[in-house]
Amino acid sequence: MKPIVRKEEQAALPRIVVGKRLAQILSELFNPLVVALPTFLGIALVTAPDLLHALLWWVVAALGVSIAPTLFVLRGVRSGRYTDHHVSVREQRLVPLLFGFACVVITFILLLALHASRPLIATMTAVIVVLLLATLITRFWKISLHLVGIAGAVTAYTLLFGPLFLFLSPLVLLVGWARWRVGAHTPWQAAAGVALAVSLTTGIFWLWRIVP
Repeated sequence: MKPIVRKEEQAALPRIVVGKRLAQILSELFNPLVVALPTFLGIALVTAPDLLHALLWWVVAALGVSIAPTLFVLRGVRSGRYTDHHVSVREQRLVPLLFGFACVVITFILLLALHASRPLIATMTAVIVVLLLATLITRFWKISLHLVGIAGAVTAYTLLFGPLFLFLSPLVLLVGWARWRVGAHTPWQAAAGVALAVSLTTGIFWLWRIVP
């Protein structure tokens, strides 16, 4: 016998499907490796002495922070080491996180050699510290890296360019909802990602004297 589905449940099914699909799309758009690209581009364009320097700094940052880690994960997915490109299984995250950390450190050194702006270097420092702590936490608990990425980006833009960029804050809630809706994280894991990114980014910008 086919299970009996109530009319109310039948009416709700399209909304459920649409909601989950929207959450999946948001999860792709706000993958931290994707968020890094416009984040570093904006900082480089505003703080570089000219467009050539800005593009050079951004290409280096994009390769090290986003493209190389993405290719590493995709190769792992194809070989069967990882279940998906979000590396949703916590136990599988250590190696890609360590690879990403090594890439970020190398990128930091290259940007120093290229005399990148203090705001860009401060942002890279924040990425290094946040990623290191997120890697340690992930050994025991599945903190949301999506929320670390979007909250860190919003915090960096707000500190560097003014409170006007707080208008991006709803994105943090939207991404948090998306990660909960697809079943990737609990609200506590999302909130922990936000707290880690905001507190450490603010602290590191203060140490670099980017903010008073």
